[in-house]
Amino acid sequence: MSVVTKITRILVPTDFSSPSQVACHIGARLANYLKAGIVVFHALPGVDLLEEGGRATGKTQVELLEDVRDQMRAWFETAVPAELRQFLVVEFKVKVGEPISGIAWATKRSGADLVLMATLGRSGLAHLLMGSVTEAVLRSIPVPVLALRLGQGESPLTAVHRILWATDLSPVSEGAWHYALKLADVFAAEVILLHAVRPTKLTGVADRAREDYLVPLRRDLERRQQTVQALGLSAHQKVVVGVPAEVIVAEAEVEQADLIVMGTLGRSGLPHVLLGSVAEAVIRKAPCPVLAVRGKRAGAVRKQNTDGAAA
Repeated sequence: MSVVTKITRILVPTDFSSPSQVACHIGARLANYLKAGIVVFHALPGVDLLEEGGRATGKTQVELLEDVRDQMRAWFETAVPAELRQFLVVEFKVKVGEPISGIAWATKRSGADLVLMATLGRSGLAHLLMGSVTEAVLRSIPVPVLALRLGQGESPLTAVHRILWATDLSPVSEGAWHYALKLADVFAAEVILLHAVRPTKLTGVADRAREDYLVPLRRDLERRQQTVQALGLSAHQKVVVGVPAEVIVAEAEVEQADLIVMGTLGRSGLPHVLLGSVAEAVIRKAPCPVLAVRGKRAGAVRKQNTDGAAA
């Protein structure tokens, strides 16, 4: 069978920091694997700064923006080794404004299929006060976001041997499933199919009834496992009782996963504050990069069983 999900352009936002350098390096490596182009984007803060620069240099706004693109090209050449750059098609885009709306603009303008970002993985008070650009982007754009949390090792995604697909077995997970298959096919990776059942679903349920509840879940994963094996790849499944985000992070460590692929509804506003996001919780704590694929808010999705990964 063939896997039809395509990744033709990877958008990598940069602020010229060390995390951005890591993201560009990994983005270039992934683009080479996928035979995709790469788009490097920078949000230039403040139109006032641009006007000041024009007055100081006598240059027009167009000329100043071209200067920034030249700086980006030079920076990219220092951030990414020549052996990764030599066969890449690279575009450089600049927009005046704040990063989140700029990334959304660049994603649409460039036709990017994937956004790759480095994140500090903040949690607790620092996260509540400062927020996370990566998580805000995840909630504001329709394309998948690959989050590289700093501290996951010096060279994440240099080799992908095991991909963990975390699913709630609902329509929201279907997009993530296709990406998991695509990347497993590209990297010839083993796939771990994981479904987390919230403990509250089994509270007060007798052992026999508990097993009856779990059987159809395992059958669904078994069908997916056969699909992976039809590609000539290894796969195994797990149904684990526990809080989804905690289960996903723990199983990624146990399985030594190189990449987690999961769906998300991309909630924003009050529903997000009240319910949070399993994908964002995983991004903050995962031992490996996380590819979050936003599901569609179709009627079937709204009525989903929210036991698992995209709860």
